[in-house]
Parts: sequence; structure tokens; C-alpha cells
Amino acid sequence: MFNKTILATAMAVAAMGSVSAMAADVGLITFDGAVTDTTCVITTNNGIDANNITITLPVVKKADLEKTTVDAGIGSKEFALHMSQCPETLTKASANFTSQQFADLSNGTLKADATVAGHAANVNLALFNNTATKTDRIKVGNPNNNTQVTDLTGGEGQLSYRVAYVPSAAWVKGTNDITAGKVSSNVTFTMSYE
Repeated sequence: MFNKTILATAMAVAAMGSVSAMAADVGLITFDGAVTDTTCVITTNNGIDANNITITLPVVKKADLEKTTVDAGIGSKEFALHMSQCPETLTKASANFTSQQFADLSNGTLKADATVAGHAANVNLALFNNTATKTDRIKVGNPNNNTQVTDLTGGEGQLSYRVAYVPSAAWVKGTNDITAGKVSSNVTFTMSYE
């Protein structure tokens, strides 16, 4: 009986030793962050609270839309997100754009709402940065979506954008044509601060 107990104990110790040898890869992850009691007040170009913004685009011709690309667009409308009353601890701001309902992840544009009566077909909207140094297209729904970062000076800053009509990724002239109609879509922005 005594030998069986020693043998069982020796086997258990040997098994534990092999387990610890298998778990030899150890690392450390450090998380840094901050807590603030307030963030910035965000408004649009005309000073309206930016929680719900409506931007009206101009009417464009189907023939002109067929001539543009997803990286250029037509019928642009500029808009901006103004930050004010930011705490002194915040020095930079950026926005990330997503849309669970309308994001066309194949090219980072926004699909038109097909539930709107008389909607256009194969017409999307694209968002672009709109600063003197950054004018590239923002890829909606992509975590690395090419958005700009602005400095917050004296508790204020601005992010400038434009939105434009573009052909959808599904558009093929003569096969899957653009059709005239209403275009409505939406996007959610999430502000990030440093």
C-alpha cells in the first residue's frame, strides 16, 4: 500500500512538471487610459448640436454619376464637426465612422436606403476628409478608416469632411445600371480623444 501511494504521488508530481513546462510562454500586457468627467461639446458648421445632423446634397445627373469614381464622387457637400469646451487634459480628437445598416464593406461607402419610396439604385455615398493636407476617402466600417486627427487648442478643434455621390460597387453599365431616384443613408460617428 505504501509503495502504491509513493508511486501515485510521484506520477502526479511528474505530470504537474510537464504541465508547467508546456506553459512556459508568459508575457505582460499593460493597459493605460484616462477618465474625464466631461468631453467636448460637438456642433456642426451652423452651430447646431451634432447628435443628429441632416446634410442635404444637391441633385445630380445620372450621366455625371456614371462618369465619376468611388475616389472622386460628384455633388459634394462639405460639413464639419466643431469641438469646443474641451477639458485641458484632451489634446487631440478624431472621429470613426460606422453604419451597421448601410455600410458597403466592399468599398467603404454608404449604400442608399432601399426602403425609401422611389429610391435610386446603384448609388452610394462616400465620405472624404476635407482639410488642406488630407482629402482622401474615408472607408466607413473599416477600423483603420483614414480619418483625420485634429489638435485641440484652447479647448477647441475642428474635423472637416465632405460627402459625395458615387456609383455603388454593384454598378455595371448596361447590366446593372444606375437608376434615378431619392438617395438617403446615414452613418454613426464616434469621437475619440487623446
